Amino acid sequence: MSHILQRPVGEYRRPAWNEAVAQALPPRFQHESTPRRVAYLPLIGLLAVLTVLSVRLSNTAFVDEALSITIGHNYLDHWFSGQAVVEYGESFSGVPFLYPVLAAVLDTLGGLGLVRGFSLLCVLAAVVFVYRAAVDLGYRSEGMLALAVLALTGPVVFVGALATFDAPVMAMLAGALWAGVRRGWGSAVVSGVLLGLVPMVKYAGVIFLPVVIGIVLLTSTRRRAALAAAITVALPATAWLMWSDRIASGIALNTVDRTVSGDASPGDLVGWMVLDIGILALLALAGMVLLARNGRRQAVLAALLFIGGMAMPAAHLVLGEAVSFDKHMAYSALFLAPSAGYFLAKLSKGVWKFLPVTLLLMVVLLFGFSRSEAMYTSWVDVRPVLDVIEEAPRAGSYISPAAEQLDYHLRDRPEIRNVPLSGYAENPDLVRVAVEDQRFETAILRTVGTGTPDLDAVQDVLLQALRDNPNYELTATLPAREHSETDLWLVFTRVEGQ
Repeated sequence: MSHILQRPVGEYRRPAWNEAVAQALPPRFQHESTPRRVAYLPLIGLLAVLTVLSVRLSNTAFVDEALSITIGHNYLDHWFSGQAVVEYGESFSGVPFLYPVLAAVLDTLGGLGLVRGFSLLCVLAAVVFVYRAAVDLGYRSEGMLALAVLALTGPVVFVGALATFDAPVMAMLAGALWAGVRRGWGSAVVSGVLLGLVPMVKYAGVIFLPVVIGIVLLTSTRRRAALAAAITVALPATAWLMWSDRIASGIALNTVDRTVSGDASPGDLVGWMVLDIGILALLALAGMVLLARNGRRQAVLAALLFIGGMAMPAAHLVLGEAVSFDKHMAYSALFLAPSAGYFLAKLSKGVWKFLPVTLLLMVVLLFGFSRSEAMYTSWVDVRPVLDVIEEAPRAGSYISPAAEQLDYHLRDRPEIRNVPLSGYAENPDLVRVAVEDQRFETAILRTVGTGTPDLDAVQDVLLQALRDNPNYELTATLPAREHSETDLWLVFTRVEGQ
């Protein structure tokens, strides 16, 4: 038994939990490094739980996933083979040739599963960075509990299984936070670089930059914070100078000139927020109150974290927009988790020790399990439609509310051109003319709404036009959801020879 595990004669010191576990191990496993290694077991276990929770989720490509990867493939084809490329500056909420190109490369190497696996790695990195930031500020047990509550939160699990830029942005924000609270000029540079990349990958990520810079300023020297801030500003500014003609419209359309898609009442949004991060927000609020008692600096730190946690929900409430609401709650969880971990750590030192903490974490896990499943099944499975198309593929234009997903899954069939309903949103009557002219080889619709009023109007006109036109016939009726008898896919095909 090493001296680390030996108890001084005549003196008793209550061992830390990892030391107690190390002492209980068989002698052959007791080494000087054993307590330190045992201390990592909760971290490894929580990361494993997060991995299992994310990997269990399964569905075909989400529209954001499909659009991102397709954009990336188009840029790669343009760069390497000279094919014409559509400029996606207006339709993508980040620089279109950054994350999409990376996603396309991963998709080429390992398909959608590899792109989603990369997102999971980013989320795992993000929760570890939050833990390390807390440790470097002197809050080890608080950091571990922050990691726990963050890893079990539904939106975080959801983003870990989603092939979008949200997971990398979370990793960059958390990495910038960790690097910012460390010491040394090198970590300040890293913090600035990561923060500078955030608004380039996701324009709306700019909302978090003042929060992270404020935390760096609060926990470090002014010169370090100034260096990080200067780099944070310089990178997006350089990107603007280089690509403003290609990204200006996209930045405007996704920020100041944003058009709200769909309608959601404040009550709906608050209800979803309660389900997604309600418990976490309450724990963070309690932690903020406790931190504020420790002095002005801790109070400001807690306030900055809470502001970061409430930034996205507030933006959605102001706009009245439900699009991307659930996955944006993952950013809220990222900033709320440290304060929540602080409260849980204080709670664990009470009369009942870890009993209330364990119960609270179990409730968070229950909500995380159910909410992540609900989020991941919020879009319909297009596999039944793909099966029908693959049975008898016909060259031509296919119009569908799931055009982006079908476009991704049918990339190996260039003879099929998928047309989105959004192309007719400004004048739905034009889709009736297109049906009369038999411009579509196949039309794929749903018997329920898409969730977007403009697209629903187009779908209604399209469905009636198809039923009134003898040149189209209903060839397949397929279930769109496993447990729904009313949500169906309707596949209309142009009658050959007409």
